[in-house]
Amino acid sequence: MGLTINETVLVRAVFHGQVDADEIRRWLAGVERLIVAGTPFFFIAATLPGASFCDDYRAIQAVWYKQHKAAFRRYCRGLVRIAVSAEDQQRLDTPALHAAWGVPYFVTTDEHAGLQWITTQWEAGDAR
Repeated sequence: MGLTINETVLVRAVFHGQVDADEIRRWLAGVERLIVAGTPFFFIAATLPGASFCDDYRAIQAVWYKQHKAAFRRYCRGLVRIAVSAEDQQRLDTPALHAAWGVPYFVTTDEHAGLQWITTQWEAGDAR
């Protein structure tokens, strides 16, 4: 006999329009709350055509990631990037980005395929 209970959170961030620094910080604070609570999560990120980011968004994200890298890698069970085109997919699906994130990483143009990938990752975690 046995029982396995596996809980996880699915975070889906869709960037659209003009994304300002406060929105970037709010998004990262939400991820940080999961980390502090010790909550495993999967993350899906999509940037819609026409979205633009504040000038310092990369710096904000880089500082946050540097501070939380180990914890992010401990609790993030997988990261899915939804690309808007085949060219975007190629740009996002590089060995360097796989290594930088340090978690299972999947890039697709089809959100359904991304959700299926998460299901597979989650089920593989149940088998461990």
